[in-house]
Amino acid sequence: MDVQNAYSTLMEQGYVVVRGAVPSHLCDEVNRDVSRFKDRNPKAVQRNMDDHARLYRVANLHLAVDALTRLLTDNRAIDVCDRFFGEPTALYTSLYYERGSEQDLHRDTPVFATNPAERYLGVWVALDDVDDDNGPLQVVAGSHALAPIDVAAMRRAVFGDGPIAAQSPEGWTAYQAAVRAQCDQAGLSAVAVHVAKGDVIIWHPQLFHGGAPHRSERSRRSLVMHVTPKGTPVGHQDVFFEPSKARTKAGWGYYRRGSRDIARFRHVDFGHEYTVRTWWLRKP
Repeated sequence: MDVQNAYSTLMEQGYVVVRGAVPSHLCDEVNRDVSRFKDRNPKAVQRNMDDHARLYRVANLHLAVDALTRLLTDNRAIDVCDRFFGEPTALYTSLYYERGSEQDLHRDTPVFATNPAERYLGVWVALDDVDDDNGPLQVVAGSHALAPIDVAAMRRAVFGDGPIAAQSPEGWTAYQAAVRAQCDQAGLSAVAVHVAKGDVIIWHPQLFHGGAPHRSERSRRSLVMHVTPKGTPVGHQDVFFEPSKARTKAGWGYYRRGSRDIARFRHVDFGHEYTVRTWWLRKP
């Protein structure tokens, strides 16, 4: 991998695919450990699994399945993130999937409002081969370079003088609709990204992206890592729409894996429906 070429593609297109960034044998090891975790924690995972026993949108599973942290430490694509940040990349949070997210096209910035701004990247690691049948990532190339949305005006229109919740459906919908309108006006449309096990997709914080329909019974195991430099404060919509509320320091500590730092939290979140304390979960 040529880091400079990959970085240039990221900045020009808003995303880059780094082929074979994670060794295939490591993907197999991670998949085995997650399978063992599911077997050892039936009560924790049961409510989250679909009819095919596939997990969906599990936040920070790496805190319970430590092998997942190797997708940060043993991943050649992270060198591109280091180049983007100009300093070492750390793991803030993650999302683990066994089927496609099927999420509408969106930008991440309202829920990853860093201080300073845009000190964030999405890093998507394929743990299975992914094509049109099993929910590929969709990207709108060039959407990261569109003119900035007037967030202050949107804040007044949506919230008036009222408070802004960290997770506001009204704010989220208004912002994503405005970005979609910009993409339509510019003639930009989404394309599906096909990847093989071990490939990594990195996307710019301003990239418009989402998940295509998952049409088959095949799994689509993947880990999305939300990465920042160590110590970067991350806010949500309350900060995104009112930057004066941004913290100057991260409100969490870190632990070390290899040469990388990982934010330390105490819960694994299953589909944003329920959480389980890490110490109640049996490790693989």
